[in-house]
Amino acid sequence: MWGERTAQVWLARRDAVVRLHLDRLQALELAVPPTLDHLCYVSSAARILDALERDALVAPLEGSVIPLPHQLYALQRAMSGDRVRYLLADEVGLGKTIEAGLILRELKVRGLVKRILVVAPAGLVSQWVSEMQTHFHEDFRLVQPSNFGAWRQLAGVDENENLWRLNDQVVCSLDSVKPMDARRGWSREQVARYNRERFEDLVSAGWDLVIVDEAHRLGGSTEQVARYRLGEALAQSAPYLLLLSATPHQGKTDAFRRLVAFLDADALPTMSRSPGTTSRRSSSAPRRAVPSMRRASRCSSRATPRSSRSNGTTLAGSSGPSTMRSPSTSARATTRRSARRRPPSAS
Repeated sequence: MWGERTAQVWLARRDAVVRLHLDRLQALELAVPPTLDHLCYVSSAARILDALERDALVAPLEGSVIPLPHQLYALQRAMSGDRVRYLLADEVGLGKTIEAGLILRELKVRGLVKRILVVAPAGLVSQWVSEMQTHFHEDFRLVQPSNFGAWRQLAGVDENENLWRLNDQVVCSLDSVKPMDARRGWSREQVARYNRERFEDLVSAGWDLVIVDEAHRLGGSTEQVARYRLGEALAQSAPYLLLLSATPHQGKTDAFRRLVAFLDADALPTMSRSPGTTSRRSSSAPRRAVPSMRRASRCSSRATPRSSRSNGTTLAGSSGPSTMRSPSTSARATTRRSARRRPPSAS
């Protein structure tokens, strides 16, 4: 065909016939006996190819970890859509790191991600490097921005080169890359250089997947704090985002809303009210005016002379009901009082 020699090969497992170039075929007499490593490689490749054709999950088939059912469900849920941007909020000890590793491996096997950034608290960065290597055979580089100056001197790297691009899989500390507005004793040029090397170059390094451990720390008290600005920039720097936190809410609704907004800005409604709605403060104003009116009524009732209340009428503002005695009732009461005062008759 078209000047090339081809052959038709029947694949018994698929019950299909494919056309191959003769250069890809070899006679059985000339074939070299395959080694055990080659057989393992071909078998693994065939399993991966078969799983991808069936849209199955490949990450659980490899690695040294046996996923638990809830971890497999998290992986399946994350890979069910095109946008892998999720908050993994399992309780402490249920394996959020394993879930993130499974999603990471699945994305890499499918060729969707290459450059991966993991941002974690300072006490967990070494653990991330170790677990990714132990469970998923992924090599991550622990980067400490405080060593950037020594890197540039030893490697002869240009001052304007982005050092975050030197490694495809990086783990760094959260507080070491957050932006800084000012520092005592530093000039504006020093602060600008600090933010450029640690924050701006990190965000613009072209990451495919960003994973943030203890992500609730990025919520911040306001939108002006450094950690929130870091989280907002990281959320916009990669198409795939995983946030890990065992306590995403912590009783702070505003911080939780800011955290979820990193994944989807329209996921939760805002607290702003339309001009036609009534705020809680305005609706509660009449209720605050009622106690003052009652106090004024009680003061007026105390100031009324005692003789003005001797006719049996309950005045407004007092604690009793508003009633008035009839004349007949008053007469019967007077008769009973006089009968009790009458002395006994002489025998």
